[in-house]
Amino acid sequence: MQRRTFLTGAALAGPSRAALAAGSKIGYQSLFCYPWDVLDEGPAAFARLVKETGVTHIALASTYHEGKVLAPHNPRRRVYFIEEGAIYLPPNPRYFGNTKMKPRVSRWTSGRDAWKEITEACAAQGVRSTAWTVSLHNSYLGWTYPQYTTMNAFGDRYVHALCPAHPAVVEYLRALAGNIASYSTEAVDFESFEFVGYKHYAFLEKEGIEITPLGNLLLSLCFCEGCLAAAKRLRVDGAKVREAVKRRLEIYFEQGDHDRSPVETRLSSVPGLSDYLQARFRSLEDSFRQVAEAVRAHKKKAIFMVMGDSFPNYTAGIDLGRIARHADAIEFLFYARPPEQAPAVMRNLRKAAGPAVRIYFVLRPGYPDAKDAAGLVKLAQASAQAGASGVSYYNFGLFERSHMDWIRQAAASI
Repeated sequence: MQRRTFLTGAALAGPSRAALAAGSKIGYQSLFCYPWDVLDEGPAAFARLVKETGVTHIALASTYHEGKVLAPHNPRRRVYFIEEGAIYLPPNPRYFGNTKMKPRVSRWTSGRDAWKEITEACAAQGVRSTAWTVSLHNSYLGWTYPQYTTMNAFGDRYVHALCPAHPAVVEYLRALAGNIASYSTEAVDFESFEFVGYKHYAFLEKEGIEITPLGNLLLSLCFCEGCLAAAKRLRVDGAKVREAVKRRLEIYFEQGDHDRSPVETRLSSVPGLSDYLQARFRSLEDSFRQVAEAVRAHKKKAIFMVMGDSFPNYTAGIDLGRIARHADAIEFLFYARPPEQAPAVMRNLRKAAGPAVRIYFVLRPGYPDAKDAAGLVKLAQASAQAGASGVSYYNFGLFERSHMDWIRQAAASI
């Protein structure tokens, strides 16, 4: 397959690298990427492409959930099926030797440490790395260890959702975080560090009734042994709440419920629910604190990724103010929004997370958010003007190759 060149001739016109550095307002600009796209490109060639954009970091996936990916400019493949729940670096027995759960190791690590190859190639070009880490959305581990997954009020297990309140899951995440942080990465960027909800589109959803906000919340609640123990420590009777949730869902299934009002207005309809939700906030905070400590033991930083406008997020169990106490940065997916919304989004995040924590915005340099380079520049500038400490671009393998020049222009503009 003939390979195209990148950033030649007129495309390289613009401010010098020294001028960009002197005028930069944003100290952290990152490019998300999957290991297979980088390896197919070639680590050294990829590192040169990234350097030419002017971004400071790559956010390289260290573990990921299942999926099907269209790769428009990959030189070896155009459609790729992601290995379900695999990690992309060799697991060190020092960390996983005593854990109840063991990771699934990607075929990309067979006979090589691909993650190390990529990050070292980027470091040689002066591009630093963070480890983009999918945390609790892991169907492989869920099928393998169902006893550590979310259990709803009826006793059904959600295999796509590891429960963050279960000690065995926290043990696994601490091991994973420590293993990753032992590499030459600046930070571990945690995606899906939450109570992964009932509606997560991990599978083809088959439903014949309307799933209202309250219905989704009640179906998303976990009543596993870890959650019940966490609730008990706060003197919340989780077993009673489970029965109340079960009764409310039975009525919902039997009679229907088309009330789509926000869950905040309907919490009192289920006895004990408000207290149980508070216990979940505390439980998730405690789990993230422990995992962040495993990262900081290697003198690295912990980034917490969020999306959506609802804070606190009852379904995900995220109280952003509590999480921000233990995070070095909050990374927000600024997707499907015009640039004009950036100030309001930032005010909402600041209100929830507090004034001290760094906030990064993640942008999509192409469909459906940016129609051209000017559109991406506007998104980047709006993020910077709203007060973002960093801007990230998602994702190298998913957009057209020419959009790397869009990123160069956006990076230069901030």
